[in-house]
Amino acid sequence: MNLFWKRMLCLTAIVLTPALLCGCEKREPAQGICYRINGGKNPMVILGSIHVGSPDMEPYGEHILQSMKDADTFVFECDSGSTETALLAQQMMVDPQGDLRTKLSQETWQLLEEACRVARMAPDSLRQYKPWAVTSMLATHAAADEMGARNSRHAASLGVEEIVEKYVGNKETLYLETALAQFEAMDSFSPSLQEALLAQGCDAVLSPKENTQLANWPVWWHRGQAQAFADEYLQDESLPPELLAEYHFVLVTARNRTMADRLVSMLESNEPHTYFVTVGLMHLVLPEDSILALLRGQGYTVEQLFTPAQ
Repeated sequence: MNLFWKRMLCLTAIVLTPALLCGCEKREPAQGICYRINGGKNPMVILGSIHVGSPDMEPYGEHILQSMKDADTFVFECDSGSTETALLAQQMMVDPQGDLRTKLSQETWQLLEEACRVARMAPDSLRQYKPWAVTSMLATHAAADEMGARNSRHAASLGVEEIVEKYVGNKETLYLETALAQFEAMDSFSPSLQEALLAQGCDAVLSPKENTQLANWPVWWHRGQAQAFADEYLQDESLPPELLAEYHFVLVTARNRTMADRLVSMLESNEPHTYFVTVGLMHLVLPEDSILALLRGQGYTVEQLFTPAQ
């Protein structure tokens, strides 16, 4: 079963994240999911990110390294590593006047109790949290267990954002979204969608052998296989159609429109800059309402970049 909560690893920069172990056989330069945007006043390269990573995703290809060297401004999806973001996460995930058990069906609560026993978590300790927040916690445990992760912090340190941040130096840094906007997006999920995602997270903890797709992600990223990510997402039918549509609109469509508008303002700025943008790759690879599709619709051309094989 493909699980939609996993897509958050490529759609938001602030979810809890497991480590991934890549099966790449050679340490050849990573192609990444990387694009040049042509037709604006200012040069721009966009790198699609997995928000967690593996050592085998490095070394980055020369096209990525040179684009970072040429840039005078780095643009990221969200300032996810700040102290303010951590504090906001604590505030947004807790429902001080709520009780998670009263918001779930008896069936889902029992499923959560079973998953907590496997994950060595106390169900009553989660009752103050919102359903989407508990889904994030379960996603961390399930994916880490699936991939043999040591811990989520180490995984995040190998994620694309944190690797790119090492090349920023004293250059200007901008962000496309606030942490509040990302948390509000997940918080806006309907009760039905939140419960469905929570049930999926429980199933992943209880049946880990049925959920092995994450192992492919570093391999696909290393090879520049953007279409593989798009195909996996588009073929997922693990949610009812109406919940799938809600999920997609909230985490993809609406946010892509905002981010594309901000990128256009950078492309057309009269103040000259050379931009290197890092954003969750699922915002880039989908055919209809991705950031790249929106930029093409406004007359820009998009070129996927690769380092030639040596």
